[in-house]
Amino acid sequence: MTPETRIGALLDAYPEVSDFLIGLAPQFAALKNPLLRRTVARVATVQQAAQIAGMPPGDLVVALREHLGQEIGETGSLETGPADGERPEWAGTDQFLAEVDADALLASGLTPIVEVKRRLAEAGAGDMVRLTASFRPAPLIDALRKQGFQVHAEPNAAGDGWLVLVRMD
Repeated sequence: MTPETRIGALLDAYPEVSDFLIGLAPQFAALKNPLLRRTVARVATVQQAAQIAGMPPGDLVVALREHLGQEIGETGSLETGPADGERPEWAGTDQFLAEVDADALLASGLTPIVEVKRRLAEAGAGDMVRLTASFRPAPLIDALRKQGFQVHAEPNAAGDGWLVLVRMD
């Protein structure tokens, strides 16, 4: 297992890992939702899952390897998913086409990326969608960037969650 291992593949091979992950971080409770398990878990990597849980990816790899009785080996030097740096000029406004609450969507069994993309489909050039979450939604951030959207992620002002700004070019 490596930081690039997909959570879905890991759960397919070792179904018991689900309870172990939930015990490590409450954010993983979403793995009990069949829809999220079929969608997000298929694309999310161990490294992204660690970012969601707010832990160093190497620590999650070690914990999973220990749990599965695998050799610890080298985990490499991995980042924990910090903020994206200085807020870009385009993100300097408080005017958004829509605001999306990732936690509320997940609690209702929906995936945030579907709602963000639905809102972005209504957007024009320069329009933004603001997503809030109690965790750094690394798979969503990576997926949107791969699809060509401008994305900026940073801890929220209260320091108890994340703010993700997505801009349509």
